[in-house]
Amino acid sequence: MEAYVVIGIIVAIVIVKFVMDGNKKTSVKSKSVPSKPVQKKPTTAQLKKLTKNQLLDIADKNNITGVTKSGAKAVVVSQIRDNWSEGDEFEEE
Repeated sequence: MEAYVVIGIIVAIVIVKFVMDGNKKTSVKSKSVPSKPVQKKPTTAQLKKLTKNQLLDIADKNNITGVTKSGAKAVVVSQIRDNWSEGDEFEEE
């Protein structure tokens, strides 16, 4: 009879140990959220959202040459996209 009690205690300890180790291994790990990459060259859609004055300010700020102030907004957008150097960074306002 005493042997059954000892075996029962050993089995209980093994089960508790197994459950405790299983909980440690299955803990939820949070995924790292990738940071938003810095966009070097703005898309046409991003530029179209801006006003013509904002586009001209961006062109002046980034020293983009060949942008005519008298042209239509679509022309200014295409000129900025064509003359954008890869070293410049775009920040949406």
